[in-house]
Amino acid sequence: MKKVLGLVISERRLGNTELLLKEILGGVPDPCQREMIRLTEYRIDPCRACYRCLEPGVECRLKDDFNLIIKKIMEADALVIGFPVYFLGPHALFKALTDRLLGAVDYSGQTRGKPCAVVIPYGMPGWEGYTRTSALVLPGVLEMKLVDCWMVHATLPGEGVVTAEKREYARRMGMSLFSGADRPKGPRECPYCGSDLFRLLPGGAVECPLCLARGQVKEDGVPELSVTGHHRFSTGGLQEHFGGWLVEMKKKYLEERERLKEVQKEYRGKGWWVDPRP
Repeated sequence: MKKVLGLVISERRLGNTELLLKEILGGVPDPCQREMIRLTEYRIDPCRACYRCLEPGVECRLKDDFNLIIKKIMEADALVIGFPVYFLGPHALFKALTDRLLGAVDYSGQTRGKPCAVVIPYGMPGWEGYTRTSALVLPGVLEMKLVDCWMVHATLPGEGVVTAEKREYARRMGMSLFSGADRPKGPRECPYCGSDLFRLLPGGAVECPLCLARGQVKEDGVPELSVTGHHRFSTGGLQEHFGGWLVEMKKKYLEERERLKEVQKEYRGKGWWVDPRP
């Protein structure tokens, strides 16, 4: 029996995020085991960059709920994520969870190729900001198959499922979760990761800031990026960064730790900290 995990990243009970995600899960054909997690009920601390999780099979050492959440994601056969747009970007807890994925090479061994769908309700058109592009990072780093990333205009609680059209779209997302192909890329989206944000470079060149694919801007502002199969979110690209460069930087730090401590000494007595305790 297929297991589908729904990840609700919103404090609001029966808000648009929760309702839309439940419609999607309800559309997944039976037999299916459904589980839901409200991430705001769990504790996800900031990453401390200790790099311990870079070691194969080693869990994050922080005593919070991250290991539980990533285990649930790895055990699921499909993942559905929902979070709202607050201020031109995603819910902060989504970013906090993504920041904890330094062990991605280890995790992706159990998530690679599994379907993932993202639903993002937003209130005011034009205030979506960089939300959709940021939503692509977690499934990209875990090498999941993104079947949809749906931006839903829904301002008031419940508006996301008021119309039959939106309910039907959500149900279709659930129905096609295991049978659908990768989300098709639009003409103004990166052919690798689907980002619609680009960095303009000299000479009319353009670069995707997510996967670093490069190319040229054609007529009518359409980016043409070279498709080579190797990019930041490819298995090779992720291995180069998380299993190669970061591991080497950890080794380099251990080798130069004493010298760097001498550099830090000069700054130890300097500080204008505000005491967080009353």
